[in-house]
Amino acid sequence: MADTCYIIGAGDVTDPHIKASDSDCIICADGGYKFKDMLGRECDIVVGDFDSFGSVPETENKIVAPTEKDETDMMLAVNLGLEKGYRNFILLGALGGARSDHSVANIQLLHYITSRGASGTIYHGDEVFTAFSNGTLKLSADLEGYVSVFSLSSESRGVTIKNLKYAVEDFNLCSYKPVGVSNEFLGKESTITVEDGTLLVVYKSTDVEK
Repeated sequence: MADTCYIIGAGDVTDPHIKASDSDCIICADGGYKFKDMLGRECDIVVGDFDSFGSVPETENKIVAPTEKDETDMMLAVNLGLEKGYRNFILLGALGGARSDHSVANIQLLHYITSRGASGTIYHGDEVFTAFSNGTLKLSADLEGYVSVFSLSSESRGVTIKNLKYAVEDFNLCSYKPVGVSNEFLGKESTITVEDGTLLVVYKSTDVEK
């Protein structure tokens, strides 16, 4: 797998059983610094206004942002990873926590990542949230249970779903009508394709190893 930029936020953090390699980048966003060594080594840098962490960390590898700003701390971390040249992002601690509005912001952040030509995935317990644009997502035959597909763009055109319980061909999916909820895996490798737009796919996985 290509080098990965891991971003750790201040939401609900569970052990993803992932160990970062030396060529990966680990960025903590504000309160995510509490989990700075959860990926097998300490994070490379921490960024934020540090309102959720409670104080400015003493580490030298930090970027202190103003409290009043347009970007969330997670978005600052993503932009930093993009500037470093990373194109594969895994977000931890991006959902839950004390602020549900930040959970919504971080799901929107997956759309932002795809708009920059990169890929982004949120791990939240055993749930996986991943977004992609104008392409195909392949899902393993080992996956079980439910899988849901949403449009992050106002409309996603040419959606084709194969080898799931509810298959569709050349379907247009809208952001305001969640008809893609609760599809089901069939024990086969499945594919989800979108010709024009950005999709969010949510499913459960017990294996989040790199």
